[in-house]
Amino acid sequence: MPGNRSTQVIAILLAAGRGSRFGSEHNKVFQTIGGTTILERAARCLLDHPRINSLIVVGAAGEEERIGALLASAFTGRKIRIVKGGDSRQESALAGLLAASQLEDRQSKGRTLALIHDAARCFLSQATITDLIDTISRYHCGAAPAIAVTDTIRLLDQAGGSVIRTLPRERLAAMQTPQGADLDILLSAARLALGEAVRVTDDLELLMRIGYPIRLIQGDPLNIKITSPQDLFFAENFCLSEKDRQA
Repeated sequence: MPGNRSTQVIAILLAAGRGSRFGSEHNKVFQTIGGTTILERAARCLLDHPRINSLIVVGAAGEEERIGALLASAFTGRKIRIVKGGDSRQESALAGLLAASQLEDRQSKGRTLALIHDAARCFLSQATITDLIDTISRYHCGAAPAIAVTDTIRLLDQAGGSVIRTLPRERLAAMQTPQGADLDILLSAARLALGEAVRVTDDLELLMRIGYPIRLIQGDPLNIKITSPQDLFFAENFCLSEKDRQA
């Protein structure tokens, strides 16, 4: 069920990571895949969706101009706001939510949804975005895509040398982004966590802390997060195979 016309959707793209696991001192979002940067690919996934009204990109300090110039060139005429991120993903997400709250039309009586997406996931499908918006709109909940865990997962001790127990994989899910909810709920939860000095690893954790209902939608195996050179190799080959299919 599509959201009604009075519902705004603001996408927040987190692009402030330093890519330490990628083995580079430079921000991985400027790495190219098939001749296009990761950042441009991720932004296009969001901008191409007809129900996303605004895009906010959260960049690392000192990279705002570079990000702005790159996106202005790639998306002529599109309104994209660039804001400075923080030292952690959590701080960057809050910066994006604060910027989104400033974009909100205070005279509107409709809802404003916020979707927070990691720029390193640059193969996000339109179907996943639609399903996410529909779920949040229909159930008044937080939502995110997730995929089933197929490997056996074992919990280790703090030293990482001994197995404590094997976790039941039928009850485990690997989380993806975008993750979203109504903007005011997400922003309140993020501010509360900041005030209590609580660290979280994703956006649904903010909502779980305040007891807000969440739902998981079916994720996409192609919605990978590029965190290593091996991921980049996979992405390059995927782009090549996609071009062959379109030829």
